[in-house]
Amino acid sequence: MSFVCGLFLSNQILRAQHGHTDVGATSTNQNAQLIWANGADFALTSGYVKWLEFTNANIYSNHFQGNITHIVLPATAPAGGPAPFAPALGSRIIGMVSSVSGPSGGEFGFWDSNFTSGPKIVVPVGGTNTNTFFISANTGAPGADPYGHIHGRRMSLSKPGLYKVGFKALDISTNGAGGGPIHTPSDELLIYFQAGLTLMPHRSNGFNITYGSVAGRNSIIEYTTNLTLTDWTGFATNLGNDHFQTVIDTNQGELQRYYRMRLAFP
Repeated sequence: MSFVCGLFLSNQILRAQHGHTDVGATSTNQNAQLIWANGADFALTSGYVKWLEFTNANIYSNHFQGNITHIVLPATAPAGGPAPFAPALGSRIIGMVSSVSGPSGGEFGFWDSNFTSGPKIVVPVGGTNTNTFFISANTGAPGADPYGHIHGRRMSLSKPGLYKVGFKALDISTNGAGGGPIHTPSDELLIYFQAGLTLMPHRSNGFNITYGSVAGRNSIIEYTTNLTLTDWTGFATNLGNDHFQTVIDTNQGELQRYYRMRLAFP
């Protein structure tokens, strides 16, 4: 059975749908490690995938863009805390894009809220970058709440396809022992991002098609037996939830089928 992926890129509308990855710590003690407190919801094993939408408008022109917001859990009541696993008072948390894998020649970009001419950080597939961005909103003063929830940032990809992007959190405060940081760096959190739409065929009790779904959109899987024809037949429509989903084509009566996916609002 043959397979083809047809990309349908929705209509150049910027959207604010995003999740939040929460930076915390194992404790507030000296040298306690920073953690991604809800990292299991985003890790590769969770099935989560963040869709980035192509746009040809404004500063994000010719990029696939969207957002996941990194926040630091609040330690004090004025910031909405104290939250379980909040880092120590006086810590100051930054983020780093630690790795990028995906289509050859692709690039991951991080756009800070005050960048208007391009991404602050660009990491090519297979490359590295030591540039960082603030997650805490404090100035690193002794006793300051490490909380941060900075809006207006975006993430981008330059080429269609499926990517794995790694993030690390670090404490750059000088309020720890010997004038150094309080916390040690987090482990790497790897998250799937998809630029455009992705279809992955495989055989298991039939012909399976796994795809990255988009929250709030219907994923419509269609097939044809002849690419010279304009007619496509739909055989599955599912509401997306920002996770990989799988449909199974059990019809083995035809020698070949070509598949595509498109998005539609419910």
